[in-house]
Amino acid sequence: MGESVGPSSKALGVLLYQWWVFIHIVGVLGFLLAHGVSVSVLFALRGERDPGRIRALLALSGRSTSAFYWSFLVLLGGGLAAATWGHWWSAAWPWIALGVLFGLMLLMYTLAKPFYERVRRLMAIQAAGGTAVGEAEIAAAISGPVPMVIAITGVAGLIGIIYLMVLKPF
Repeated sequence: MGESVGPSSKALGVLLYQWWVFIHIVGVLGFLLAHGVSVSVLFALRGERDPGRIRALLALSGRSTSAFYWSFLVLLGGGLAAATWGHWWSAAWPWIALGVLFGLMLLMYTLAKPFYERVRRLMAIQAAGGTAVGEAEIAAAISGPVPMVIAITGVAGLIGIIYLMVLKPF
């Protein structure tokens, strides 16, 4: 008579964990798609010299930022909830993954944001007819090692986080 009908609390916990992992992965997908726009623009800028096309690329990158931030919130919320429902907080790997994630964000903020702001500022001066910004200044702003450092660091960090999440080593 005391038998319960329906899923046990353990089965329900596993199901909720799986859903949170799913939500986390959907957030990662959105994050990578939105972020991919900015990365593509980063590399397209390096070979571009036409001011109109540079401004169009910058506008495209700017339009992807809200999708980037929303998807980041989804991936972070889903990941935190999955770690909680999966009882992973006693393991080291989720903490290391979060450290890598926030370290990457700090690095990208200190490298990518000034890069894009400098190029935007130069293009605004150039569009306003300013004579202080010519082809040489624009070329100097969009070339250099910053795009490669950003891309290599981002990919390495992403591979590191995937390694931690899939293999759960620590």
